[in-house]
Amino acid sequence: MVKLRIEGMSCGSCVGRVEGAIASVAGVKTARVNLTTESAAVDLTEDASVDAVLEAVRSAGYEAERARTAADRLAEIEANHATKTQRQKQAVVQAVGLATPIIALEWFGTALESGVEGGHVWWRVLQALLCAMLILSPAGGPIITSGIRAAIHRAPNMDLLVTLGVLTAFISSVIGIFIGAGAQFNFHAAAMILAFINLGKYFETRARREASSSITDLAKRVPTSAVRVRDGQTETVSVDDVAIGDHVRVDADVAVPVDGRIVQGSAAIDQSVITGESMPVGCSVGDEVFGGAIVREGTIIIETTALGQDSTMGRILRAVEDAQSGKTRMQGLADRVAGVFVPIVVLIAVATVAGWMVAGFALGNGLNAATAVLVIACPCAMGLATPTAVMVASGVAAAKGILLRDASALEEAGRLTKIVFDKTGTLTEGQPIIARISPVEGFDETTLLRLAASADRFSQHPLAKAIVTEAERRDITLIDPVDFESQAGFGVSARVEGRTILIGSRKFMQSRGLSADFATQKKDEAATAITVAVDGVIAGQVLFVDAVRPSAADAIAALRHRGLTVSMVTGDRESTAQHVADGLGLDTFTAEATPDEKCSIIQATRDSGEIVAFVGDGVNDAPALAAAHVGISFAAGTDIANAASDITLVGSNLTAIPFAVALADRSVCIIKQNLFWAFAYNLAAVPLAATGRVSPGIAAAAMMMSSISVVLNSLRLRSSRALDAKSA
Repeated sequence: MVKLRIEGMSCGSCVGRVEGAIASVAGVKTARVNLTTESAAVDLTEDASVDAVLEAVRSAGYEAERARTAADRLAEIEANHATKTQRQKQAVVQAVGLATPIIALEWFGTALESGVEGGHVWWRVLQALLCAMLILSPAGGPIITSGIRAAIHRAPNMDLLVTLGVLTAFISSVIGIFIGAGAQFNFHAAAMILAFINLGKYFETRARREASSSITDLAKRVPTSAVRVRDGQTETVSVDDVAIGDHVRVDADVAVPVDGRIVQGSAAIDQSVITGESMPVGCSVGDEVFGGAIVREGTIIIETTALGQDSTMGRILRAVEDAQSGKTRMQGLADRVAGVFVPIVVLIAVATVAGWMVAGFALGNGLNAATAVLVIACPCAMGLATPTAVMVASGVAAAKGILLRDASALEEAGRLTKIVFDKTGTLTEGQPIIARISPVEGFDETTLLRLAASADRFSQHPLAKAIVTEAERRDITLIDPVDFESQAGFGVSARVEGRTILIGSRKFMQSRGLSADFATQKKDEAATAITVAVDGVIAGQVLFVDAVRPSAADAIAALRHRGLTVSMVTGDRESTAQHVADGLGLDTFTAEATPDEKCSIIQATRDSGEIVAFVGDGVNDAPALAAAHVGISFAAGTDIANAASDITLVGSNLTAIPFAVALADRSVCIIKQNLFWAFAYNLAAVPLAATGRVSPGIAAAAMMMSSISVVLNSLRLRSSRALDAKSA
């Protein structure tokens, strides 16, 4: 995927023009252009030329260059917004400064007339000179140049409409100076158009900058310098100079500069920027930390494991940028309409002039109405309707540890009616913990655990690790076993303190000539049991459960509160699935399902008319994730699961899911509002302008407000209070 920076786009028709130019290049698979970020994401074949793509865009009348790294692109976007905001501010000052005397002359000019030759027209000439200065100034020149360039390249856009309106008003007024009686003068209209257009561009640029600020804020959270430790000495260096394997020290109240693994020290770390978790997490030697997280207490030294685009923050920024470059089905429709809208408006303007003349009115009246039509019918609001909403939503989501693959995922998530969870590693922790230790007569719980944990010290089986972890938690002293032997999937044997220890399944015990029929596990109990034997005698049982995630109950309750049906499908046995489903209040569940059966269940749910999401984290979940309307996985899950998912959760807090659904639902609502008002505005405004009910100056103000309203409406998504309320 190649990222490009595009300059010169002003509305939805520009987006369609640029996409069409890129698509015409041989070897281009797909092209997605984003008006708000002024960027393009192009998928090319191996033999395709990026230079050819750039040339195609330039030939269409726009500037293009290849973008750099994700962080650099975001920094560039921010710098570009700042420059544009300052430039537009200066343009507003110039436009208002020149438009004010032009309008004042329109109001009071007749009082300045005299009886000398030319005394009745000198102030019109002054208006013409001031208007010409305005058109050639930075307040008018770039717009007129862009409009003329659009006409030359046959790429009609918003600037072309404004240019036609301004030049029609100006030229017809200049002609009026010479023809005298019956002439229509619209110098003030041309001035008002440029003044309102520049004012609108200024507010729109500021609003766009606000819309993208949540993303650039993410990039800023990673420090640009780091304290590197070498041979016991520290030095402050640029993050760019840090290499994989370098040791970096991070003190309290300092952001972690790179991804790494703690090799010394412990600390309370605020990882909210990555995971969305509100409370600091205690981390010690061996734990992973992410660039951008903040050490709240303690000092740590970490070994660098990832940098730049390969770091967690780099992947987040890349994922957010990819999401912003995508399109919903609604935006695709809006862009197609905007692409043909400008030529239609020009035809309507021509028809307006003809209609007024046929009705017996003067040419000047028709030109006045046509100018209003050209100015008021701006497709800019259509082009901004979805990109601004997606940009704000993806930024808000990223700040909560939620990554959207593309805009269509956001649209689909807003339509969900049902959500299906995997169990192991999703609703549960995926790591066994000891539920109960049941020694037989002659053994106590501590002795049984000490012998079992010592025998299991060299085993890599998850159940063995759980036994060792529990012993260490209880501060039980362990010793290394001798004659250790592991039979994969069944059990281990070893000698501890001169005693022979066997730990394993019922089948393992039976293979060693022992009976474990005394089992204390209840038949319907949701636990896994292993048996421990000492010197050929059954010593007891250890029962394990896969603990339910602490956030699971709240997440499911919030989803059900939103009216979604919540169910579970798992490959685990019936009793275990029943126990989890009852504890969490699930509507339905399916147990002992194979990966293919999971996929079939999701497909059948789709076929029944439900809009379904699947949440999973393992390799066996990938088919179901791909089959769902929306696949949701954890970033800590497998790469295959993440590749198949539409939404990725960076943390392990399941309450991020109802927040994501609420955000998506709100975003779709905002997009629909934006598109409705953009279309409704044009349907109502064009007839009013064509019939002379709206002057060119008022038309410019109306056009300005339509674009600004779309951006401001999208910014309402940043109200996290409303979203939290909806997700609860």
